[in-house]
Amino acid sequence: MRSCILLILIPLLLWGCAGASEVLVGQTGANYSQIQAAIDGSMPGDTIRVQSGVYKENVNINKPLNLIGVDSGNGRPLVNAGGSGSVITIAASNTTVQGFNITGSGGCGCGHSGIKVLSSNNLIMNNIIYKNKYGIYIEAAGANNTFVSNDLINNSITISDSGKNTSWDAGTRSGGLRGILDMISGPRVMGNHYSDYDEVGEGCNDTNNDLICDKPKVIGSSLDSYPSISATN
Repeated sequence: MRSCILLILIPLLLWGCAGASEVLVGQTGANYSQIQAAIDGSMPGDTIRVQSGVYKENVNINKPLNLIGVDSGNGRPLVNAGGSGSVITIAASNTTVQGFNITGSGGCGCGHSGIKVLSSNNLIMNNIIYKNKYGIYIEAAGANNTFVSNDLINNSITISDSGKNTSWDAGTRSGGLRGILDMISGPRVMGNHYSDYDEVGEGCNDTNNDLICDKPKVIGSSLDSYPSISATN
């Protein structure tokens, strides 16, 4: 069911971007072999599709884009920063990041993370974010960002959220990206999975066996009302 939701969601998010181009990143037969090179060569509003493979780089999204990982036969693409800086930095608003394995940030408590958000109105969906200093780090300038159906696994610090109005699930009816999710699948879609909040000893009980923790996960001043007890991808 989730795959169907994603297939419907992407065209809706891109609808109205007349003139936007699609760029392919991959090992062979693609426009680019590296993600950052594709970003640098793209125009605002373009969609960059990244095929299976390992991409050893730090990615800085400095213009509004749709960055989509595609399983082209060998699993979702892996972005590995090799222990330096943040893996993916979202500096431009109105960006989508979906479908990646994300690992290998630097170890600095200054914000080195799997995904670092410096901007607003972004959708981060269906990623596996693991073994970073911070899984997700949102600076104060970030507002109205939506995170749904991501797996945050074995990061030193799962999340630091200093932004405003962050949505950690698709469970409340509202406008914008959240509203699109609600129209497709109703008010209760999915939150995220957190490896530090998926067991009884961590406060996650599932008394009705719906694979959702009975109590929300508190994230700063926000809540994920539907945290999953298992991997969401």
